[in-house]
Amino acid sequence: MIDWSIWTFQYAEGRLPLDFVRGTPVASNQGTTPVPMIFSLLQSSEGERIVVDTGFASGASMTGPGFKDFVRSDEILGRHGVAADAVDTLVLTHLHFDHAGNLDAFPNARIFVQRYEYESWKRILGRYGADGVTKDRWVFSSLDESNFRSLDAAIAQGRVTFLDGDHRLRDGIMCHLARDTHSFGIQWLEVATSSGPFALAGDVCYSYFCAERMWPPGYLQGNPWNMLDEIERIRKVAGDSLARLLPGHDIEIFRRHRSGVSHGVKVAELHLAPGHNSLVS
Repeated sequence: MIDWSIWTFQYAEGRLPLDFVRGTPVASNQGTTPVPMIFSLLQSSEGERIVVDTGFASGASMTGPGFKDFVRSDEILGRHGVAADAVDTLVLTHLHFDHAGNLDAFPNARIFVQRYEYESWKRILGRYGADGVTKDRWVFSSLDESNFRSLDAAIAQGRVTFLDGDHRLRDGIMCHLARDTHSFGIQWLEVATSSGPFALAGDVCYSYFCAERMWPPGYLQGNPWNMLDEIERIRKVAGDSLARLLPGHDIEIFRRHRSGVSHGVKVAELHLAPGHNSLVS
């Protein structure tokens, strides 16, 4: 089988109320927590690389405070010997501002995104956008309109592949549609490794707490019952101890996986395929 190394980088850190990522009321009135903003790099035992999400080029938090330790995803990859213009496969889990920004830094990548995600947000932009696409409006609270201009340009260039549900991306990599959960057409990845399958859950499952307690987070733009159904599917991949789970915004990622600082940024090394060099000393 093809084995895949999995590295997850923190490109910025925010701070949010605990119930934002764990759920209300179970985690309400318990202060704030650091929230990592992440993207991932997959590399096959045969050398192919896939980038999952792109972060943002610049941006302001929907809650007001700015992000700390911000480094663009293309710069992080460059520090690790991966030129952004050499990336040929890019998976966007969904089109919120912190996952689908900075697209212009990857001019040659073929972009894989769910059709339902793209078409739904274009419909919302058309319905409500005349009054302003600003983060103080719930419908746009996690959107950056400029990202859609970049994505539309990539569509015009023939670089976008729209997925319609679950899709086998590569040998050992499945994209799973989590329809109407955190977002309209968000997807998560199942990645086969010699240590067992990993679930790169993204924002379908913000935190380990959500999976352990089967409790939806305080912020989502879909149906919490659908989210719980999808978390059950994620749990089956991640294993009973959730040792093979990568949640979307949990600082515990860097405690539960082999982690360190590489070229000035936090990195979690979820799995290292034979023959690959570790990024964690």
